[in-house]
Amino acid sequence: MSSSALFTTLPKILGKEATKRLLKVAQPELQQYQQGLLNSLQQQDWQTAAALAHKLSATAHLYDSASLQAALDDINAQNLAALQHPAFIPTLMQTFQQIQANIRLFISDNN
Repeated sequence: MSSSALFTTLPKILGKEATKRLLKVAQPELQQYQQGLLNSLQQQDWQTAAALAHKLSATAHLYDSASLQAALDDINAQNLAALQHPAFIPTLMQTFQQIQANIRLFISDNN
């Protein structure tokens, strides 16, 4: 289980059931951001990717993922050296997958 703010602080504030409901609502939105970022990066649409990263940055700190924060910073800054590196997109997608797995684990562990 992750020790992030999302999985430790929110249940203390909202309670486990409310946190589970929040995660269930947030999960599809997170998947949409993931897909939007992937599409934009693959198409080298840096402006759209930066706009999506900016929107996601507002809540990304809850997932307490340093690699997600760093990737979003690179996308926001349109750091082409980082964005065009062959490992950037696979690493970003792996980060999203880990966050999604942590969410599923939290929801299933707290039934």
